[in-house]
Amino acid sequence: MKYSRLYIVIISLFLGVLTSQAQRPKVPVKAAPKVAKPAPVVPTAEDLNFAKLLPSTAKVMFIDSLVTNEDDFLQHIPLSSSCGKISIKKSKKGKGNDYFYTNEFEDKRFSSILQDSVHVLLVEERLGKKWDAAKGITLEGVEDIICPYMMPDGVTLYFAAKGGEDSMGKYDIYYTIYDSDSHSFYKPQSLGLPFNSFGDETYYIIDDFNDLGYLVSNRRQPEGKTCVYVFQPTETRETYDEDMPEIELDRLARLKDIKDSQKDKEVLASAQSRLSAARQNKVAKKEHSFEFVINEKFVYHEISDFRSSVNKSQFPTYLNMKSSLETREKQLEEMRTRYHNGSKNLASAIADMEIEVFNERQKLILTEKQIRNTEIEAIGK
Repeated sequence: MKYSRLYIVIISLFLGVLTSQAQRPKVPVKAAPKVAKPAPVVPTAEDLNFAKLLPSTAKVMFIDSLVTNEDDFLQHIPLSSSCGKISIKKSKKGKGNDYFYTNEFEDKRFSSILQDSVHVLLVEERLGKKWDAAKGITLEGVEDIICPYMMPDGVTLYFAAKGGEDSMGKYDIYYTIYDSDSHSFYKPQSLGLPFNSFGDETYYIIDDFNDLGYLVSNRRQPEGKTCVYVFQPTETRETYDEDMPEIELDRLARLKDIKDSQKDKEVLASAQSRLSAARQNKVAKKEHSFEFVINEKFVYHEISDFRSSVNKSQFPTYLNMKSSLETREKQLEEMRTRYHNGSKNLASAIADMEIEVFNERQKLILTEKQIRNTEIEAIGK
């Protein structure tokens, strides 16, 4: 009897619980919120160009970098006199700057003048004391050209511009070569990585006398600041090994840390020494201006060594021809490297330049023989 009551109490409690649950209103179950799928990342044209250029990143040692104000960076580039003169002035035709370059002999001047919100490139030549009227220069495929710099060879022109092939979006560094036969410049070529970036690059300068190069870029800099990178120029464009890890190559291409490029400590020390000397205006003079073999008895090192008055006046032209040929040979080698790295559109330009280089080399050899024969005659008198 005692157990029967216990069972009745348990059953009553159980039924009570069921009744109370039945009387509670049903709460609708909320569906789990839908998570929006992330939008696919669409690479920009600049991203695609970076990826295309990454395998052909130039192997360059950067020896120094200095962040400075955008309006006074030129004072931190200690160029030798052989580089000519660079100046920047406030534009009279708009908000911005005009850029000027005058060669060492002060007989040729390039200017980048602001007109209708873009810069146009002009050139002037001087005969005697008067400058000719400025002539416009049209360069295929680029626009808004600034910061011209002509190499001492008189044919290689570096500049910054927008909209060219392999553009990274803002101002990029390009180079072109002057063709004396057609009196025009070849289609400009991008310097690629690591010289260009998603920021603005302005000046690219090679100081042959001090064997130093300068790159001016505002990549990763706050507004109003820019960085002067100093690097060791190379005879020809070299690229990194194909088996280099992509993450390491990417760092080098973006100039994340210039120490990444400083592999050869001996070359680094030598370049830093030259840079220090250049900054202190204590540049060591070259041992000889040149070396020209007349015969087994005579080797000339100065123009004053020549006995022929004709050779004294014409030998500088020969030196310019030689420098021009050396530069063209370097550019041809660079174009061949880029061709092998995938720039198949350079095939026609390479074929044309090979013919020009051959013709220039033959002309140089003939001139050299004429100088040597004329000098031998002068010695024998």
